[in-house]
Amino acid sequence: MSPHRPLPRGLCCYIEGMQSTPGASESFFQAITPLPTLEEAVDTSRHVDVPGDWWVVIADIAGSTEAIARGRYKQVNTVGVACIAAVMNLDRTLDLPYMFGGDGATLAVPSRLLDRVLPALRGAQRMAREAFGLHLRAGLIRVADLQAEGARVRATKVRLSPEVDLPVLSGRGWEEAERRIKAGSTKAVLHLDPDDGPAEADFSGFECRWQSVPARQGVKLSLIVLGRSPDPAVNQRTIRETLETVRTVVGDDVASHPLHLEGLRMNFSPLGLTVEPRVRTAGQGRQARWRYVAHLLFVNLAAVYVFFKYRRQPEAVWGRYRRDLIRQSDSKKFDGALRMVLDASPVQVERLQTWLEAQREAGRLVYGLHRSDAALITCIVHSYEGKHVHFVDGADGGYALAARQMKAQLEADIPPG
Repeated sequence: MSPHRPLPRGLCCYIEGMQSTPGASESFFQAITPLPTLEEAVDTSRHVDVPGDWWVVIADIAGSTEAIARGRYKQVNTVGVACIAAVMNLDRTLDLPYMFGGDGATLAVPSRLLDRVLPALRGAQRMAREAFGLHLRAGLIRVADLQAEGARVRATKVRLSPEVDLPVLSGRGWEEAERRIKAGSTKAVLHLDPDDGPAEADFSGFECRWQSVPARQGVKLSLIVLGRSPDPAVNQRTIRETLETVRTVVGDDVASHPLHLEGLRMNFSPLGLTVEPRVRTAGQGRQARWRYVAHLLFVNLAAVYVFFKYRRQPEAVWGRYRRDLIRQSDSKKFDGALRMVLDASPVQVERLQTWLEAQREAGRLVYGLHRSDAALITCIVHSYEGKHVHFVDGADGGYALAARQMKAQLEADIPPG
């Protein structure tokens, strides 16, 4: 539906009727016992259906390929993570499914939050436009409407640390929601216009304070792999085999992790000192932004000092923070497709791509990959003592360019069967 048209009467009535009382399903995601590894979490039979009275939220940068070509991938990344922060801040007592995709974000929210989610997303849209000149497209679809068409919306989570779990998504409903919203479909979709209603977003916790992390072995590889079989069990085997092949070719989680202690350095570059302030002071004017820049410069200098002071005290908050940052990152994740950022050598990348290409020719999978020389980190920090999560992507295009390659394969490849 066009953002300038009124909502259909049925959808309006549904929204109005669901605002007054919290649904009994609201805590479904908190109740899920996190799985210990991603290998276990890709077993979609262990996932839980998202309740029908929840809503799928899709936000992405329209024209992201052109923005990347102009060297603006850091800003594209920033807006995607900022959307997650804006929605999470509406009620931090809730545990919400989400996924960062490089040039956007996918979330699910309970109906009770809907009247607050809409202004928050419009606020993110205005921030993207005014701070970075980017067009953030956003829309929502009720889960029940997807389920009625046989498109399931499912989720679980994997344990990263005692403080942080990473959501894992499955089911055709997520993909169908993204397809409709990006295509401008009018079918049960609530499209948002930044100027067509209240707009107010809280970006508290959003941080962008680290330099890009250089590749140790020569390549930071952004990789997306999607199974092609109509049988979910076959696709699960394909994903597990991909994980096993990555481990054999590139190394274990430590060897292939895109982040490492030696590469974690606070950012003092002009771009690094202006991205976070543009988000956190959106709509407050230039003076507020430069006050925040000065604050951020002080904070980064202080961080360098405390990291050095507590480097030999791993039990202290600042002694363990950078190690927690590494293990509480989303460098490997699953949303129906396997998504990874890896540190690898050029030879390892060639070996991995040779295996992937053989699997693609056999009709088992499609994939996209992008090579860069560094990884980007964007963070949501609600507590330095533990509640912080870090979103990783390859520099210079990362997931967005890998997704474009995979889409081309889907359009031209052998049909699944």
